[in-house]
Amino acid sequence: MAKFRSKLKRHGKGKTWSKGQSATSNPEQMKHRLKAKSRFFQPNLNLASSVPSTGLTLEAVHKHEQRQAFNAETTTVNEVAGSLKDFSLEDNDAEDAGTGFGTFKTFKTFASDYSHCSNMSFKKLLTGYRASSDLHNEMLAILSALTEIIREKGGSESSTEYFLLLMEQIEAATEERDLLAGVALLSMGIKSVPAAVLRKRFAQTAATLQALLQRFMEATNQSVIRYIIGCLSVLLRAQDYATWTYPSTFQYFDALLAFSIHSKPKIRKAAQHAIVSIIFGSSFQLEEQPAKGPKLQPASGRVAKFCLAQFKPEILANAQTTVLHTLALLKNTLAGFRTEDIRSVCEHLLSIMTAANVLVRTNCFQTLHALFLSKSANLNATLCAKLLAAIHEYRPDRSDVRQTIAWITVLKAGHLHLASLQLDLCLQALPRLVDVCTSDLWLSERTELVVGVSNCLKELLQDCVAPGCATPEDAQRHRASVTKIIGSMNKVLNAPFGEATKYVILIFSIVFEACGKEFGAELTPSLVTIAKRYDSQSNHRLQIEHTLISAVKALGPELVLTAIPLADARGAMQLDRSWLLPLLREGANDASLQFFKEKILPLAMDCQQKWKQFADDKNNSSAHIYELLACQLWGLFPGFCRQPKAPEYLRFLAPTLGVALDQNPEFRAPIYDGLMELLDERQSPECHAVVGQFAKNFLPRLFNIYAQKPNSTYESDQRKRVLEVIRLYIARAPDEVQAQLFETAQGQLAATAVASFEYDALFDINAAIVRVQKCRGIEAYFEKYLAPILRNDKSKLVSKDEQKLKKQQRKTYELLRELMTSEQPSCQKFTRKNSNALQQLLIEAFTTSCNASQASRLYCLKSLLEGRSNLAYNDQLVMKAIPEAVLNYKELSTSKEQVAEQLIKFIALLYQNAGKINDFVDILTAGFTGDESMITNTILALRAVLQDQGQHLTVATLEFVLQQVSVFLVQKSRNQAEAAVVFLITFIKVMPIPLVANHLETIMRSLSAMMKDTKRYCRIQIGYFLKKLCKRFTTEELARFVPGDDEVTHRRLKKIRKQMRRDTRKKQNEEAQDDSSDEEELVGGLEQKSYTIDDILADSDSDLPEDMDADDEDGAGAGKKQRNKAKQQKSTYIREDPDEIVDLADLKSIGNVLTSGSGQAAIKAKSLKAKPQLPNGGFKTADDGRLIISDKALRGQGGGEDSDSDSDSDTSMDDGQGEAKEGKAKRGMEEDSSDEEELQQKQATGAKRKRQANDAMSMRSGKTAASSRYTAGGKGIHRQLGAGDDAMSMKSGRSTARPAGSEYGSKKAKGDMKKRGQLDPYAYIPLSRNTLNKRKRSMNSRKFKSVLRGTGAENGAGGGKVSKKYK
Repeated sequence: MAKFRSKLKRHGKGKTWSKGQSATSNPEQMKHRLKAKSRFFQPNLNLASSVPSTGLTLEAVHKHEQRQAFNAETTTVNEVAGSLKDFSLEDNDAEDAGTGFGTFKTFKTFASDYSHCSNMSFKKLLTGYRASSDLHNEMLAILSALTEIIREKGGSESSTEYFLLLMEQIEAATEERDLLAGVALLSMGIKSVPAAVLRKRFAQTAATLQALLQRFMEATNQSVIRYIIGCLSVLLRAQDYATWTYPSTFQYFDALLAFSIHSKPKIRKAAQHAIVSIIFGSSFQLEEQPAKGPKLQPASGRVAKFCLAQFKPEILANAQTTVLHTLALLKNTLAGFRTEDIRSVCEHLLSIMTAANVLVRTNCFQTLHALFLSKSANLNATLCAKLLAAIHEYRPDRSDVRQTIAWITVLKAGHLHLASLQLDLCLQALPRLVDVCTSDLWLSERTELVVGVSNCLKELLQDCVAPGCATPEDAQRHRASVTKIIGSMNKVLNAPFGEATKYVILIFSIVFEACGKEFGAELTPSLVTIAKRYDSQSNHRLQIEHTLISAVKALGPELVLTAIPLADARGAMQLDRSWLLPLLREGANDASLQFFKEKILPLAMDCQQKWKQFADDKNNSSAHIYELLACQLWGLFPGFCRQPKAPEYLRFLAPTLGVALDQNPEFRAPIYDGLMELLDERQSPECHAVVGQFAKNFLPRLFNIYAQKPNSTYESDQRKRVLEVIRLYIARAPDEVQAQLFETAQGQLAATAVASFEYDALFDINAAIVRVQKCRGIEAYFEKYLAPILRNDKSKLVSKDEQKLKKQQRKTYELLRELMTSEQPSCQKFTRKNSNALQQLLIEAFTTSCNASQASRLYCLKSLLEGRSNLAYNDQLVMKAIPEAVLNYKELSTSKEQVAEQLIKFIALLYQNAGKINDFVDILTAGFTGDESMITNTILALRAVLQDQGQHLTVATLEFVLQQVSVFLVQKSRNQAEAAVVFLITFIKVMPIPLVANHLETIMRSLSAMMKDTKRYCRIQIGYFLKKLCKRFTTEELARFVPGDDEVTHRRLKKIRKQMRRDTRKKQNEEAQDDSSDEEELVGGLEQKSYTIDDILADSDSDLPEDMDADDEDGAGAGKKQRNKAKQQKSTYIREDPDEIVDLADLKSIGNVLTSGSGQAAIKAKSLKAKPQLPNGGFKTADDGRLIISDKALRGQGGGEDSDSDSDSDTSMDDGQGEAKEGKAKRGMEEDSSDEEELQQKQATGAKRKRQANDAMSMRSGKTAASSRYTAGGKGIHRQLGAGDDAMSMKSGRSTARPAGSEYGSKKAKGDMKKRGQLDPYAYIPLSRNTLNKRKRSMNSRKFKSVLRGTGAENGAGGGKVSKKYK
C-alpha cells in the first residue's frame, strides 16, 4: 500500500515565478555556471608537468643560437643580457606581444602587419586598433597608403610629411567615411607637426577645417566635430603674435567660441578646452619673452566680449542653460583676460548673482574662486580689494549652509591672493571677514558650517596674519588691523560656546602662533579665559592643553605665569594650578633664567620643605603630593634652558644646581636635561662659553655620580644619561680644564683594580676625555692603556680572568673604533700618523681577540682600509680582512652582518676597479670547504657580491657559484638551506630575466629536491621566492620544470596564481571605485584639509534644470529629467516676513533665497508635508452644530452603513495620505533594501484579494495589518507595563515584554509557524550576562528544552539522550 506524505509536514513551494515572468527560462542565480565559465579558457595547472611542445620553430632556433653564441669564460652578465633583451621564453608570437621583455616585440600589434608606420604620433591607432570598427579599418588603410607613398619617394616618415599628405587626402576626399578617417588621423598627427610648418600652411589649413566644421555642424556624429575642433586649436596655438592681428584669425577663433555653448556636452567641453589652451598656451606665450613683450593672448578680449553678450536680460530670463555654459567657460579663461576685461566681467557676474536662480549664483562663485586661485597678475591689488568688498554684500543666510561655505571659501581665496599682491590691503580688509565669521557664522548649529569657517580662519591666520607679524616693524605697521582681529576672536570666548567649542579653542592656538610674540598684551585676556575653562574631566581638555602649549611657546613662560600665576597671594603653591606645570615644560622656549631663579625655585623650595615636613608627620598622601609638585617645578628647568634670553645669569643659578646634584638625587634628571639643552649645538657660542666656565664645578660632581654603583634600573638609566652629559660637556670645557681632568682621571684609573666596577667607570670617563685631547695625549694613552689589552700582554692593566678580559677587549676596541672614526682633527691626525702601527697591531691581535669585540674590530679594519689612499687589491691588510669578514658574517648578529657586508662590498669594489672581480669570487668560494657556519657565511658573502657587482661577473663564474649553492640547498642543514634561498632571491632580482630563464630548470629542480625539514623551515622565504618568480614568469612555465611528485610546490604555484589574479582584480576594482566615486566625506576636524569650491558645490548637479541634463544623448534619460525637474521645483525657497514685503530687486534680499540644503528650507519643506487640519477635528456635525462622536469611530472600527456613508469624504482624503505614505516607504526600500525586504515585498504583492481588502481598511484607519490589535502607548492606563520606569518591574527584576520569537507561536500545535509577510522563524537563545551566573545554571539550561521541543529530539532514544544530557 502506498504511503502518502502528510501535507502538514510538506515544505514550502520554494522559489516561484513572479507575476508575468512565467516564460522566463534563464535562472537568476548561476553560481556554478559562472564558476565554470571563469575557468573555461584557463589552462589546467596539473600536478604533473605539462607535456612540452615539440614544435621546432625558426625563432626558437634563433634564440638557442643566441644563447649559446658566447664564451662563458670571458663574456659578462651585461653582455649576455644585451644579446638576449629581445627574447622571451615563449615561441608564440601572440604571447610575445604581451609578455616580451625587449623593444620591438613590445610594440608589435595586429595592425603592425598591415601598416609599417614608424611615426609615434599614430601609436594610439596601432596599439588600440579594433577590427570591428569601420573607422579604424578606414584609418588603417589610409595610413598604410600614406606610408607607402612616403617610402616610395624616399621620405623619413616625419610628422610634416604625414600632415601634408593628410591635408591633400582630406581636400580630395569625396566620401564622408574618407573625410572622417582623414580628420581622425590628422587630429593624431598634427600635435607633433613643427610650428613653422603650421604657420606656413595656416591660411589653407584653417580654411579647410572651417569648411569641414560648417559641413558637419548638424551631423549626428560628435567625434568628427571634436576632431576638427582639436585640429583648429593646435593650428591657432602655433601662430605667432603678428598673425593674431589679422581679422581672418579671429574669424576662425569665433568659430570655436560658437561651439563653447553647444548643447552637446562632449562638443562643448572640447571647444572650451580648445579656447583655454589658446588663451594660456599659445606659442608666443610659452617662448621666452623680452621684458616688455606681449604676455596676453589678443583673443582674450574676444572671449570677454562673447561672454558678456550672453548675459543679456532676455538670455538670463529665457536661456539660463546658456548662462551656465558661459560661466563654465569663464571659470577657466577669466584669469587670462586683461585687467579692464576682468573688471567688466566681474561687474556682470555681480549683477547676475542677484537672480533668484541659486545655480547661477553658485557658478558665479565658482568662477570668482577660480580667478582668485589662479593668482593672475592681471587681477591687481586694487581691483581685488574692491571685488572682495563687493562680494561681502552678497552674503547668503547662515541657515543656507552650502551657499555660506561657498561664499566664505571665495572670500578666503580672494584674501590669500590679495595678501600675495599687497599685504597691507589684505590686513585692512581682513577684520571685516573675521568679524562675520566669529560673531555670526561660528554660532551656527550646523557642524559642517562651523568646520568650514574654522578651516577658513586657520588658513587666513597662517597665510595673511602671520606674515604681517613676522618682524616687530611689520607688527607695528599692522597693529590696528591685527588688534581688531584679536578683539573679534576674544568676543567668542566671552560668549557661551556651542558647536564651535573645540574649533574656537584650536583656532586660538594658531592665533598665538601667528601673532603671539608681538601682541602679548592683547592676547592675555584670551589666555586667562581659556585657562579658566580648563577642567580635567572636560571633553575639550586636549584642545585647551594644545592651545596653552602654543601660548607658552609664543608668549613665553614669563607672560603666561604672570597671567596665570602658580602662587597665591601668600606665595604658596596653588594646587588647582598644578595642571599647568607639564604644559610649561613642553612649551617653554626663549625664556629667562632669572625668572626661573626668582619665581620657580622659591616655589620648588617651599614644596620640598612641606614634603619633608609632611613626611616627618607621617602624612604620606600630602607628602607624596608635594613631592610630585617639587619634582615638576624642577622639571621646568630644561624648558628655561632652551634658547635662554640671558645665559650669563647662569652664574647665579650654578651654586643651587650644584647643591641639588649633590644632595637631591630626585632632582638630577631635570638638571641633566637642562645641561644637555645648554650644551646643544643649536645654542649660541656665547651660551657655550658661559656653560664652559662652570665645567670645573659641574664635571667633578658628574664624575662622582657616574662612579656610584646603581641600585635600580632607574638609576642605571640615569647613569647612562650622566655619561652623555659628560661626553658633551667635556667638549665645551676650556683646554686647561680638559688637561687637568684628564691627568686626574688617568691617575685614578691606574690606582684602581682591573676589571672592577670602579675601573670600568673610570675607563668610560677617560674614554670621554681622551677624544678631545691632542694627538700627543692620545698616543700616550693608547700605548699605555689600549695596546697591552689588544695584544693581551702580561701586565697589571690586563685582566687575567677570561670573562673580564673579554669585557676589557670589547671596551678597548669600541674606544679605538671611536678614535679612528671620529671627526675631531686630533683623532684623524692620530689615525694617519699611526696607520702602520695600527695595521700591525690589528693583524697580530687577530688570534687573541674575542667574539664580543669582532664588530668593533671590523669597523677598525674598515676605517684603516678607507684611510689608505693608494690601496691595492692584493694588499696584506686586504687579504687578512677577507677571511675575517667572512668568518664574522653572522646572519643573526645584525651589527656584525652590517659591518661585514660593508667590508665585503668595499673589497669587491677594489677588485672590480682592478678588473679582478672573478678572482675575488674564487677566493670567497674557498669557504665552501669549511664547516657549516663557514659555508653559510660564504653563501651570504657571495650574495653581497652578487648584489653589488653581479653585472661584472662572467657567465662561467656565475654558473659555478649557482651550482655550488644548489648543492647546499638540498643539504640537511637549515642555515645552509636558508642562506641558499636568500642567495637565489637576490639572483632573480639582480640578474636579467633571460639569463635567469637559462638557469630556471636548475633552480626549480633544486628547490623541489630540498629536504622536508629544510623546506618547511624556509617556507616563508620560498614563498617569497616563488612569488617573485611568478611575477617574472608564468606559473605554467615554472610548473614545467617541477617534478610531478612535488605536490607541495604545485599547490603553492596554484595558490600564488589565484592570489595574483585576485590582487589584480582587487586593484582594478579599487581604481574603478576611485574614478567613479564622487561622494566627499564631511570634514570632521580642524586638522583636515578644508573644502575646495568643487567639493562644496559637488551636489549642485541635482539642481540642474531640465534642459541642462544633456548627458543622456540617446534620449533614454526621460525619467531622470522628470526627476530632476521635480527636484528643481523644490530646490529653491524664499524666506518671507509676514510683516514686510520681499523686494527681490534689493541687493540685501539675496539672503532670503535658500537652497534645499539649508535648515530653513528643511523646516519649510517639513511644514508643507504636515497633515492638513480638518474642520471640527474630523468629526461629523449635526444640523444644530453638535459634534457626533461614536465609540466605534474612536476604536477605529467600522460602524454600520450610516457611518460608512458618512465618512466617504474623510476616507477619500485619508486614502490619498495613505498612498503617499506607502509611496514614501517604497522609495526608502529602494534606496536601502535587502533580500529579506524584497521577499516581503513580493509576498505582499502576491497576497489574496481578501487580505488586500483588509490592508486597505487598516490603512484607512491609520493602522497597518501587523498592528491591527491594541498596542499600549501613552500615559496613565495606556502606558507600557514593560517600560523601564515601572517601579514594580524594576524591583522584581523581571520584564513583562514578550519573549523573542513568540509571535511565531501557534495556538493549535507545538512549534513555530511561518507568518506571511514576515521572516522565517528561527529559534535562538538571547545572550545575556545573567547566563554566566553559576547559581542560575539550571534555570538557564531549561531554555534549551523549549528550543529542542518539536524537533524530534524528545521522542525515542535520541530524545532520551538529549534530556539526560541537560539534566
